[in-house]
Amino acid sequence: MKKKIAIAFITASNPLDKKSWSGIYYQMHNGLANNIEKVECIGPIPLFFNKAMAVTNRITKFFFGKGYNYKNSIVLSFIHSKFIQFKLRGKKFDYIFAPAASTEVAFLKTNIPIIYCSDSSFGQLNEYYDTYSNLLDFSVNESNLIEQKGIQKAKFLTYPSIWAKSYVEQNYINKAITKVIPFGANINQEYIYFEPKTISKTEEINLLFLGVDWYRKGGEIVYDSFLQLIEKGYNVSLTVCGCIPPIVHNKMEIIPFLDKNKNEDLIRLTTLFTAAHFLFLPSKAECFGIVFCEASAFGIPSITRNTGGIGNAVINGVNGYCLDEKSNSEAYTLQLQNLIENEEEYKKLSLSSRKLYEDELNWDHWAKEVIAMLETK
Repeated sequence: MKKKIAIAFITASNPLDKKSWSGIYYQMHNGLANNIEKVECIGPIPLFFNKAMAVTNRITKFFFGKGYNYKNSIVLSFIHSKFIQFKLRGKKFDYIFAPAASTEVAFLKTNIPIIYCSDSSFGQLNEYYDTYSNLLDFSVNESNLIEQKGIQKAKFLTYPSIWAKSYVEQNYINKAITKVIPFGANINQEYIYFEPKTISKTEEINLLFLGVDWYRKGGEIVYDSFLQLIEKGYNVSLTVCGCIPPIVHNKMEIIPFLDKNKNEDLIRLTTLFTAAHFLFLPSKAECFGIVFCEASAFGIPSITRNTGGIGNAVINGVNGYCLDEKSNSEAYTLQLQNLIENEEEYKKLSLSSRKLYEDELNWDHWAKEVIAMLETK
């Protein structure tokens, strides 16, 4: 039975577009809509303002060799707040839900309690992600100001990892009720096929690399380990989806891009998961990693790096393994080899991966936990 709650869902982009924030907005909206009576989208905000502000980034890079984070600027935040206030006028809501929306709410004038949800914060991403690195000092200070004001406006804060929550508590003034709630898989249940995975060193073993950034997602380590496994005599193939790596191999398939908004691409993606034995993604920087939830849905163990918020998406011995941040390709090869050689352990890992998805790494669980947080007021 749905809760009698009305929520204004605030985003600058279209939350019903599966490409917005990699489909996270879409899944959050659906998760909430399936559990409460009213969820109304307040947005999208016309892109003209973003495009106009984007010019400042190109100008500062040209003249100063440093970027300007226009997406967290005071000017854009002020414009967004005015648009949202206009859209909220005359409407009644119990809460405002603002996912990754510090810019949208920093200057918002409202008496409606705000639930602010993000996978990290600007200060944590600065010099961690390339996108938020090498910025003008003014831009860093301005972006932190917007983040701080957004957090201060919130009555409730939720993050998918202890990594993100702890940083906010230690670096931003915060009086909100704060909770760690893991995100879910960005593939609807009707497209997910689960059958317990098995593995045999006498059969072909498929490694799946799924990411848009070959370098940030650890592609070099993946390729090195792939070659090492072949040298050790294992029948291994590698599927790369989401980018074009700088290397090729006759046992390597490259799929540059799949659009989840297209049914045929979504079906193709599910076949990649079905055929995979491991999701191999040793990211150098990652806030959480929705793809690990998706792998778990299919019962696929993930092999990754313990950085950022990944530790809340991949739990050692449950749905994969997070290796030490400084581990080299030989360490990853050894971890993969151990699982390939132990068929029974691999099957148990597949089953527990699926169970973790069913229990926690899904959007229905996320929505119910958000609602439970509201009831602690």
